[in-house]
Amino acid sequence: MDSYILSFIKKMSYFFEHKKISNIIYLHDEDDNERLDHVIFLETEDGDFIGIYIRGMNPHFSSNRIYDLDDFNLFANYERLIEHKENIIFKIEYVCLFFSSEYNELLGFYLSNKDISSSLFVLFSQDEIDVKKNYSKSDVIEIIKNKYSSEGFITYEKKSESGWEDLKIE
Repeated sequence: MDSYILSFIKKMSYFFEHKKISNIIYLHDEDDNERLDHVIFLETEDGDFIGIYIRGMNPHFSSNRIYDLDDFNLFANYERLIEHKENIIFKIEYVCLFFSSEYNELLGFYLSNKDISSSLFVLFSQDEIDVKKNYSKSDVIEIIKNKYSSEGFITYEKKSESGWEDLKIE
């Protein structure tokens, strides 16, 4: 495991391990009500926040809510932002990370509860975050395979009772 992957595994463990997600928060520009597709926030059951922002190849994470501390400098481009919450409740007991095998790039991640009845799949592209709710692990792997099969990808997973493991996908 190289330093880049190890760094992201530490971030994912810090932000997501043993958390219970209660809401996805999308931000909209107040002027035109258009959704900002490069940033989302996840609200946890205990009232904490996980901000995810992408510009370029890799996402940035924050534990601050947008109006508490603008870690992503969104107010440099937007005067006022409106939060739109989408309810999704589950305890994170499984995490799967997808990395490019050619570049130091996190392609996406998958979070689910133990029986995979509730899940969240976050897929990154250059300046966009695509969020899918309640996809199965096999659906997510199929999406990753279809999108990145030519360049290849590396997958790591963590089940709640074990450590991180390299997942071999055929």
